[in-house]
Amino acid sequence: MARRRLDTSYINTTRLELIGKGYLTHKDVMAFVPCGKSKATQIFNEIRKQVKAEGLENHSQVILAKRILSYMGLTVESVTAGAKLESRGL
Repeated sequence: MARRRLDTSYINTTRLELIGKGYLTHKDVMAFVPCGKSKATQIFNEIRKQVKAEGLENHSQVILAKRILSYMGLTVESVTAGAKLESRGL
């Protein structure tokens, strides 16, 4: 089966929009990382396990945006800077 090519030309702009939302669904994780459905589900479940291990409650359908940022080793500042560069066409 042919693999589809993921467009990452405006990835930081997409990430900034998702961070502004405050939470991510499975589909949002696919756009944030970018990856396929199975990898997004794996990441989603790993973050949910981390939250549960901390003794906090999970909502069954979403994860907080700050959790995926820390999971990926990103900061809001780095994503914002990347989005500014993308808007300039660099």
